[in-house]
Amino acid sequence: MTSKKFVAVLAVAIFLLTACGAPSNSTEPATVAITLTEFGIESSRESFEVGVPYQFVVTNKGAISHEVMLMAPTMANQMDMDMEEMDEMALATIVEDDLPPGATKTFDYTFTEPAATGDLELACHVSGHYEAGMKLPITVK
Repeated sequence: MTSKKFVAVLAVAIFLLTACGAPSNSTEPATVAITLTEFGIESSRESFEVGVPYQFVVTNKGAISHEVMLMAPTMANQMDMDMEEMDEMALATIVEDDLPPGATKTFDYTFTEPAATGDLELACHVSGHYEAGMKLPITVK
C-alpha cells in the first residue's frame, strides 16, 4: 500500500512539474538586426512568418541620417505622395530625426498575412535615398 501511495504522489508531482514547465502563450519577439548605410539596407533576415512577433533593431552605420519604413514598394507612385501619406501607408516607421549617424532604434511588428517577395520592403524614403537603392524586399510566409 505504501508503495502505491508513493507512486501516486510521484505521478502527481511529475505532472505538476511538467505543467509548470510548459511554454506560455506569450512569445518573446525574434530579433532582426537592420543596418543602414549609404545607400543600402542589410538585414539579418529577409523572410518572415505570419503570427511571429519580431523586434527590428535598426542601426544607422552611415555618415548621414536615414529612416526606415516597412511598407509596400512605392517607387512608381512616390512622386505623387507626400511624406505624411507615405507614413500612413507604412506598417512601421522610424523617422529620419530618430536615426542620425550611429543611432540605434527599435520597433516591434507581427505580420498578419503572407506577402510574396517584392510585395513588402524595408526602405529609406529620405529624399533621393530610395532612388539610390536604399530598399530591401522581404517575404512573409
